[in-house]
Amino acid sequence: MVGARPRIFLPAILVLASATVWAEAYDEQTHGLAQKIAASLKPRETVVLSFRNLSAMTSSDVNAAQTALERELRALGVTVAGPSPGAAEVAVTFSENLREFVWVAEIRRPERTDTVMETRTKPPARTAAPPMAIEKKLMLEEDHRILDLAPMARDLVVLDSEAVSVYENAPGGWPRKLSVRIPASRPWPRDLRGRLMVQGEVYQAYLPGLTCIGNASSGLGISCREELLWPVGAGPGMLGLAQFAASRNFFDGRVVAPNGSSKSIPAFFSAAAVEPRREGVWAFAGIDGRIHLYNAALEAAGGWTGWGSDIAGIESECGTRSQVLATASGDGASADSIVAYEIVGGSPQPVGDALPFPGPVTALWPAAERGVAFAVSHDLHSGRYAAFRLAITCAH
Repeated sequence: MVGARPRIFLPAILVLASATVWAEAYDEQTHGLAQKIAASLKPRETVVLSFRNLSAMTSSDVNAAQTALERELRALGVTVAGPSPGAAEVAVTFSENLREFVWVAEIRRPERTDTVMETRTKPPARTAAPPMAIEKKLMLEEDHRILDLAPMARDLVVLDSEAVSVYENAPGGWPRKLSVRIPASRPWPRDLRGRLMVQGEVYQAYLPGLTCIGNASSGLGISCREELLWPVGAGPGMLGLAQFAASRNFFDGRVVAPNGSSKSIPAFFSAAAVEPRREGVWAFAGIDGRIHLYNAALEAAGGWTGWGSDIAGIESECGTRSQVLATASGDGASADSIVAYEIVGGSPQPVGDALPFPGPVTALWPAAERGVAFAVSHDLHSGRYAAFRLAITCAH
């Protein structure tokens, strides 16, 4: 029977622990109310206790309060009994307001009713730590509009409004070591966007109506052709290719899957993979201001409002292991922020605090590295463009 002992002692330990926690919170208030009740009674007067709970106290706390109050009254010489002729009725109500716990006792006799009260200030509310946070690291700043960036071994490839450049990872910063101008044959759209993909020492730069390719091992040359299709997603979460409207800043809705099949959805600014290793759900930031949710077959599965036009899906070790980063819904001329969400039951749930930026976020793309995205912000004070590496960190 040795093994039966923990089953006997464990509940007792839990009860004692619970009682200790309760005592720390309510013992002083119980003692104060008992003294006030006793002061309103005649010596050795018999009372009948009744209780009512109008507070957020749990049933176990209420039971503990009742037992403690009866014990305190007996210690003060009050006789506590069941219903009996001539006994005073003491009706205790547990209540609270925004600032205090309020316990009220009505001492009822045929000739009169006395009321006593004991209050206790509530402890400061504990704010639960967010389950995760976005870690932001400044990579570099430029006067020209940064469109996208990607690591190339230890270096960094940057696509801006004028060139493709390689920046060297050096102590204290990222000096530029190679650069090649983009041979654009016509003016760019006003709200220019671009996408950069790197594999080994080869890069591909996607711009409105133009796709360029180059190799860092051969002096970062560049060769461009007219092309409208851009990659959507990154790594295992790649959706396929989407057609970018050459004279605008959004995708027109034509999507080409990796197997070559084509499908049309409403025009969108950006897309984010949701749980790419499972159902393959996608969220699209539509040009109508709504977020549209689609399943793996690109069939509509829901939607919502309240996000900005830039979203990116990333995987992490936190929560459901799949988050969507989304900019705020703003006018593009004020300070912006990015929030991490998880999509639960087809609805977005924020999983951390908003990450502020010194101006509007002009680009947000998932990186090839798992759990990482790159964001670009236009600093409203300096007028420069700053590129940041974003990564999800778990709360501990």
